[in-house]
Amino acid sequence: MSRPGNYGKSSRLKQLRQLKRRKQQQAGNVIDWDQVTDFLLGRYHLVQGSKLPPVVDATVQRFFSEWLTTAVAQGEQQAQWDVAAITATTLKRIGNQVPWQFYGLLLGQIMRWQKLLLREGPVVPLATPRQIVKPLTATAYAALVADQLAVNLLTVMATPITAEQRERLTQSFFRDGQVQWSAVDALFSPLGFQITGTPDDATREWLNGLLALTVGDFHH
Repeated sequence: MSRPGNYGKSSRLKQLRQLKRRKQQQAGNVIDWDQVTDFLLGRYHLVQGSKLPPVVDATVQRFFSEWLTTAVAQGEQQAQWDVAAITATTLKRIGNQVPWQFYGLLLGQIMRWQKLLLREGPVVPLATPRQIVKPLTATAYAALVADQLAVNLLTVMATPITAEQRERLTQSFFRDGQVQWSAVDALFSPLGFQITGTPDDATREWLNGLLALTVGDFHH
């Protein structure tokens, strides 16, 4: 029977070896920076995407892909991902490449998406973990979408965008903390939406699925 002192020493050595082995295993699981987007999109699909209708899943997945493009472009050294800033930049880049229905579907899923981001983002196996900061409330997301829709409309109308026009239009789209989809539809629908370029079949099917949605699909 070993003496208590020796047993304690042996136990501590065993713990140190286990800790070292665990760190080595963790180090071996670290992914490269250029794998971040695929990793998080994969997590999204496993946790949420596979449970959603195809047009909804494609909408959130494409938004998330664009969002990650914005985030990753900041560089590996930028350890903090500012949700508010990255989302605003991403929506601005998407702009009128999609019909207004895209924003309606996205807004219906945005809080579930953010919950996933807040949970999955910090545990991406990177050498320097990401910190997800400045998440938004549902009302803040609605305000952001209303503002982007105002910019989109003024852009497609080829109207010089002044701060006053933008604010007035945003206010007509955003009331009582929610986007007024009837007002959005009334102004966007007469202008129509043309699928430009030569999108692949999946993209064309997705865009046509969005265009088939009506205001009634966004009244909850």
